[in-house]
Amino acid sequence: MKRKLLALLLAAAMTMTALTGCGGNQAADNGNKNAENSKTEENGGDTQAKEGEIPNLVVTYAYLEVPADIDAVTEKLNEITTEKLGCTVTFIPYTYGNIQDQMALTLASPSEQVDCMFGMFRSGIAGAVGKGQLKALDGLLDEYGQDIKATLGDYLEGTTVNGEVYGVTTVRDLAGQSAYYFDKAIIDELQIDLSAVHKYEDLTPVFAKIKEAYPNLYLACNSGVKPEGYYMSDDGIQDPLTDKLGVLMDSSELKVTNLFESQEYKDFCKMMKEWNDAGYVYPDIITDEANGGQALMKSGVVASYQNVYKPGALTENELLAGRELEVAVLGEPISYTSKVQNWSWVIPENSVYPELAMQFLNLLYTDADLVNLLNYGVEGKNWVLDADGFATDGPDTDGYSDKTAWKSGNAMLSAVWKGDEATLYTDLMDWNKSANKSAALGFAFDSANVTSEYTALSSVTAQYRMMIEWGFAADVDASIAEMNDALYAAGLKEYMAEKQKQLDAWAAAK
Repeated sequence: MKRKLLALLLAAAMTMTALTGCGGNQAADNGNKNAENSKTEENGGDTQAKEGEIPNLVVTYAYLEVPADIDAVTEKLNEITTEKLGCTVTFIPYTYGNIQDQMALTLASPSEQVDCMFGMFRSGIAGAVGKGQLKALDGLLDEYGQDIKATLGDYLEGTTVNGEVYGVTTVRDLAGQSAYYFDKAIIDELQIDLSAVHKYEDLTPVFAKIKEAYPNLYLACNSGVKPEGYYMSDDGIQDPLTDKLGVLMDSSELKVTNLFESQEYKDFCKMMKEWNDAGYVYPDIITDEANGGQALMKSGVVASYQNVYKPGALTENELLAGRELEVAVLGEPISYTSKVQNWSWVIPENSVYPELAMQFLNLLYTDADLVNLLNYGVEGKNWVLDADGFATDGPDTDGYSDKTAWKSGNAMLSAVWKGDEATLYTDLMDWNKSANKSAALGFAFDSANVTSEYTALSSVTAQYRMMIEWGFAADVDASIAEMNDALYAAGLKEYMAEKQKQLDAWAAAK
């Protein structure tokens, strides 16, 4: 069943190019009609388009760094949306480092107009739904998001809460695999062979050799998004079940256990303690919300950083880090529900133009010009197509340096960047299909019955996990024991029991 879903997703994604640009006039008519009908008490009439004006969508988006040419990109974007939807768009740029906090603050301010948002994680969706901050999308998808439904199919189940869809994921890598990216010049100079690196502990001698030659550089940091913690499995069998508060240590078995009591977790944290004591860990990793690994490498602070791996990831990271890289791929890929759910588009409950917002999202799954614009910037300026049909640097490529194809909507519509294989997107879908599949793939935990426990547990993990998992705890064993005591006092046993109950019911109904 899971392989069938992936095959259907690939087939739908590849046929979307034939739909590009269709239905523009009808969409514009719908947009103008919606502008007259969409009202919200929270925002009042001053946010509505006045007579004779076209509506303006307010959209949040995510970047490693806010591009210098964001205004030029928005201008081109508005040419597309004015023609096809009868509206303009205002972008609010967020950065990866603290996007979840930024989105939470925006949703907590209902007086501000925001019509759709990119970058919400599964746990964020569940929490926002519980607070009444997100709009259920089923009706909007039926009327205005048919192409999204055709492309994503059953993957929409991953962003379903209480039987209703609240998020739209993107077509991209749908499996998780970790990797470390190194400055190639340093690897070549020191004649380091990364082919022997397959697990996290294999990185230790590599870090030691680089640190000896470059004592001012750091080796351990992550790519950008600051999660509650850093623990990463490289065995290709663990399923975090969204929030790591009750996981499948062996994803072939539907048994929920406490990750933080496992030997694997203790061993990882002790390794991180050794790395930190040796000076490998970027010392501001917990507090620096502005700079991820790529930015730190670009500015000469780190020689390596952790990020996900997928086909095309090396080229993508080189563009973001601003230099040639070597990659050490760790473990095996695994596909689980939260990997599919993360980085979703959502529509806030107080959206002024929810119908137009859904039509805009639908364009992201059908319109190659729009997808390329958001991925690479203005064609002819920030990027160009070469004679072989590959996207490559334009005369002002740095004006929109955040060139990533995975977040705009349907990445399969995007031009392939020079340096990647022409078969990149086919390779990506083949990689998705080759990944280990969690037995819980498709299960979406609903925390509505344990909301108070989740709030208390999140407070505990926020207090302990980053400190322990980045190696800043003075006594790893004592700190882990203290965290587990606090977790159980906050209701972890009850929370895991509810997760196991729902998982069993889901499995029985399959």
